[in-house]
Amino acid sequence: MNNAGDHAATAVSRHYDRWPFPGTDHTSPEGLALLRYLSEWLGHPGASGARLLDVGCGTGHTVVALARRLPAVEFVGVDVSSTAIDQARDLVDAAGLANLHLERADATGSLERFGTFDVVLALGVLHHVPEVSTALANLVARLKPGGRLVLWMYGRHGRATHMLNRKFLDLLGDPARGDEDREALAQAFLEDLGDRYAADAGFYTPRGSGTEGIRWLLEHPAWLADQMFPAYEQPVTLDDLFQMFDAHGLTFEHWFGVSEDPARWTTHPYLKERLAALPRRARLVALECLLRPAYYFVSGRRTEPVGEG
Repeated sequence: MNNAGDHAATAVSRHYDRWPFPGTDHTSPEGLALLRYLSEWLGHPGASGARLLDVGCGTGHTVVALARRLPAVEFVGVDVSSTAIDQARDLVDAAGLANLHLERADATGSLERFGTFDVVLALGVLHHVPEVSTALANLVARLKPGGRLVLWMYGRHGRATHMLNRKFLDLLGDPARGDEDREALAQAFLEDLGDRYAADAGFYTPRGSGTEGIRWLLEHPAWLADQMFPAYEQPVTLDDLFQMFDAHGLTFEHWFGVSEDPARWTTHPYLKERLAALPRRARLVALECLLRPAYYFVSGRRTEPVGEG
């Protein structure tokens, strides 16, 4: 890692020690979809001894919920933030879970000591990692043959307006005034200008990106910090994801929540015919052009032997 990458990685770790994320229980359509697929992949009788690694588990709310619902599966959760891991351990103790182990670990460092897994999750993580290729190589190396990697990453197209809002705050900010000033600026922006400029601009909360989402950010400091002034963030496109998967021996499997049926998107026979005639990846990119997603929730399957980066 170069000096700039070192600085950014340190800043990310410090950020999530200061604002452990997500820090609160919440439900989302993505979480329900994930549970459904994991139950299918790991819950069948032939999956005894199944293992799942959650990289960037944060305060543990997602992995604890999954471990409760899938007691026959062994879970491991890791995060770069010691503070977040401590909070996650409190949740595990309160739930009395014996099938979940938590440990501080960096996605760009070796994860070999944890063994191999049927599923590796990195939900809302890799867009915060400067050395994303190294991290991805480490994650894929933890997959068993045929294992699945599930990613949730911010989308460049749908997040473009939100990125401009963040640049506005960066220009007004004064690093010498510290974290409290950044929080105060973000709060003032959302309270005074949120309805005009932030609503439906591509930020993410469990309550959407409208008025309810703005209220969620104002009431949850960890979410405010994560959305309005992260230490490092690099959104992606679908082509970026395809290239990442190809480079690391993964077959693209699912774009969760997006129907590939042309009839779902247009009733015009000419448009439906043209969409249906496209190769799968081109058809998905065409849908991306219409949807301009603020995030991607996708999975890939390991197809080639790989080593850690």
